[in-house]
Amino acid sequence: MSARGEFPNVSETVTQASIDAYAELSGDFNPLHVDPVAAAASEFGGIIAHGPIALHAFLRAATDWLGVEALPPGSRVAVTYRAPTRPGDTIGCALTGAADADPLEAACVSQDGTTVVTVRATLP
Repeated sequence: MSARGEFPNVSETVTQASIDAYAELSGDFNPLHVDPVAAAASEFGGIIAHGPIALHAFLRAATDWLGVEALPPGSRVAVTYRAPTRPGDTIGCALTGAADADPLEAACVSQDGTTVVTVRATLP
C-alpha cells in the first residue's frame, strides 16, 4: 500500500442538514438523530449523527488514497463506534498504524480530540 502515497488528511463538518439528508437516504428517522426534544431527553443530551456520518471521513480518505470512487470489491472494513458525533463537530481521519499495514488502522477524531470511530480495513 505504500506505493499509493501518503494517506490524505480529510475532515468534514457535520451539520443538522447532513444528518437530515442521511435520515432521508437511509430511512433512519430515530429521534436521536432528528428530534431535538427527544434527543435532549436521552442519555446523549442532544442530537447525535448516524454512525456512518462519522465514518465518512475515513471512506473519503481511503477512496482518495486509492484513486477510486468507491472501495474496491473485496474490501473489508471493521468499525468501532467510540463516541457520539454531533452537529457542529468537525471529524478528521488519520492512520493510526503504518500505511503499508494490513489491515490498515485509522481513527476518526473530532475537533476536540475525541476519537469517535476506529477502523480496521483490508483494501485490495
